[in-house]
Amino acid sequence: MSVQIKSANPARKMRRLLAVCGLAVLGLPAVSNAASQQATLDTLLGEDNPGIRIGDKLYHNFTFSQSTPNSPDINARDINVRVSNTGNPQQYTLQFTFGFDAFPGERRNDVVIGYDLDVVGSNDFMNRVGLRFNGSVPAQGTGAAFAAVNESVSTLDGSDLTSVTGGPPSDTEVLDVFNDGSGPGADTNSDFLPINLTRRLRFTKDIIVSSDTNGGYAVISVVDNIVDQVPEPGTLAVIGIAVGAMLLRRRRP
Repeated sequence: MSVQIKSANPARKMRRLLAVCGLAVLGLPAVSNAASQQATLDTLLGEDNPGIRIGDKLYHNFTFSQSTPNSPDINARDINVRVSNTGNPQQYTLQFTFGFDAFPGERRNDVVIGYDLDVVGSNDFMNRVGLRFNGSVPAQGTGAAFAAVNESVSTLDGSDLTSVTGGPPSDTEVLDVFNDGSGPGADTNSDFLPINLTRRLRFTKDIIVSSDTNGGYAVISVVDNIVDQVPEPGTLAVIGIAVGAMLLRRRRP
């Protein structure tokens, strides 16, 4: 069921701005001065949009929806998207920054963002995916309040995403991060998953903030997706042979 949120008054807007800006600074480490591309989400939407490419990573086919379509609180143009290679040539971070929050009585407000990720122009494979955020409940109430992201990661060819001993094959797994402040839930702000070697993935993240009538203030302003990759096994074998040959030559008198 969609929830309609009333427009905030100026004082509340100021509290919201201060809280979101503070969390954006304190919640996660800043991205280093490495190669990066950035845009707003509204400029990336659509199957025909070229997306963002950095290195051998192509992020494209972005989608966006929310449970409160008439709410002024967040729109695709309000979401900044940054793709960065943080200095490790085998790791890439896709970062979303925005202001998404819930005051008491604003229950289960959802934003859903999806995108495809392809490895192009190289012999590398993705071998691990990760999710992290700075969601928190900085102002507690007597009722429940929480911030969460539930993200499905899927292969695009239907192949098994992970090799779990004894488990049934599945092309989709779920990453979860959750924070309810001092509430009963187990808070976790990051989740990582090793995956089978693949060059194409689909990510769909459900970003949620919710507060009961007597709940506290829940907020999210940064969501990161991390992808690690490795060279294909054949490339590693060739590198190993070359290194071995170099060592043998060095040992000769």
